[in-house]
Amino acid sequence: MKLKLIQFFLIIGLILGGAGVFYYYYPQIWGEVFYPLEYKDEILKASEENNLPRNFICAVIFTESHFNLNAKSSTGASGLMQLMPGTARGVAARIGMTDYTDAKIFDPAVNIRLGSAYIKAYYDLYNKNIDAILIAYNAGPAYSGRFVQDGNRNAIPRETDGFIRKVRASWEAYDRIYGSEWQGPMKSVQKTESETFIEKIDIFNLLDLLKK
Repeated sequence: MKLKLIQFFLIIGLILGGAGVFYYYYPQIWGEVFYPLEYKDEILKASEENNLPRNFICAVIFTESHFNLNAKSSTGASGLMQLMPGTARGVAARIGMTDYTDAKIFDPAVNIRLGSAYIKAYYDLYNKNIDAILIAYNAGPAYSGRFVQDGNRNAIPRETDGFIRKVRASWEAYDRIYGSEWQGPMKSVQKTESETFIEKIDIFNLLDLLKK
């Protein structure tokens, strides 16, 4: 009986060890199964337009919707990046998307563009402080503002703390699986007047616009 038990645990150990080696050394093989990468062109365009790391955008999409285009939460957050309709309308107005309608929130190109522009506002406001950016994105600028002032993660909602951890872990996974520069290095994008939304936005006054 003891011998069989030892053999059983040896087999389990070999299986787990083999799986660990496979996981560590062959991420491109298993990675696409667990961490899909869809809408590459849309993500790349939004990344270059907003000067955001492309895998950061991927990680937010994966965490928010697992690349489910039709995802909708009980609170009304919709699409790949789980945007609230009011937020989407506000950002669309700020970046000059004059043909935006609520139906377009499920259009991948539109959703990714708006979600990325929304992230970019916080990305600049908080000087690339990823935790603060994700707190603002998930829980709102009131929480992120307090976090920037005192650095106390205990004051943020537990759900938001989990959101930060999931995005960071997903970002690391996407970097490992696909590389940080899939489809080549980021191109520098010349800004035009219509692209200066981030320079003009007062993120805290954006909330007033969303209430209208």
